[in-house]
Amino acid sequence: MAKQMIGPKIREFRKKNNLTQEALAKSLGYYNKSVISHIEKGDADMTYEKICLLIKKYDLEANELFNIGKKAPAQKVEVVQEAKDNRKKVAIYIHGLHGSAAEANDFSFLEGYDVVGLDYQDGNPWEVGETIKAEFKKLSKGYDEVIVIANSIGAFYACEYLADFKIDRAFFISPIVSMFQNIIDIMSMYGIKDKELEQKKLIKVEDGTVLSYDFYQHVSNDEDHWEIPTEILYGAYDEVVYTGSMLEFLENHPLARLTVKSDSEHYFESEEEKEFIKDWMLRLFK
Repeated sequence: MAKQMIGPKIREFRKKNNLTQEALAKSLGYYNKSVISHIEKGDADMTYEKICLLIKKYDLEANELFNIGKKAPAQKVEVVQEAKDNRKKVAIYIHGLHGSAAEANDFSFLEGYDVVGLDYQDGNPWEVGETIKAEFKKLSKGYDEVIVIANSIGAFYACEYLADFKIDRAFFISPIVSMFQNIIDIMSMYGIKDKELEQKKLIKVEDGTVLSYDFYQHVSNDEDHWEIPTEILYGAYDEVVYTGSMLEFLENHPLARLTVKSDSEHYFESEEEKEFIKDWMLRLFK
């Protein structure tokens, strides 16, 4: 869509319907009202997907948007509809510890998306990065829109290894938002001091977890480059992710929004919790 064409139409529509830029931006899923301002000024474009959403959300006749007060050429309406139908969209699911790519089937309710699981074997976090990158590149190839759904440590892998990939939106469920805090907790549980880990380099604890001094150093100084619009679902009784860590993540990621389920823990496993996840996601897609 030509920027100079759609911008004035969006401004005219918004003012005709007494909408603020903020209200219109929110209704279309933009995270900042300045997006609408840039579109109206003509220095940013509005995707066909957003145009279709605008038409649907405000129950518009396409002609009303493209040529308010005049009859728009029918071919413009057809172009919009064709673009909507032809967009290829994929939802890539990244499982948590001891999980499976097959869990992606739980998200088959996402209409219009190919839903696939990213397959990787449980292992030390510093060893799976290349596998996750390679699999993600393969699964996302050829798609116009890519969203990520990640559970627990899968969210850490997304932030750590996929921040530079094209991702339109992310949904994190009980995400490990601070691997450093997670390692500190394990060290405290088994009475392991910093000096001991530094001297031994690798320590395997009773539950099979391997602690690496190099990785411990890495995550303690890691620069977070995650700038993807992200929706987070968090259990109020999460025993793995501290509330303080979650609040710090939100403070450092202005494009992240939090939903808290008041009666859940870290693992969303019951049928009621799975139904909650479904309702949560579908609501955010409206």
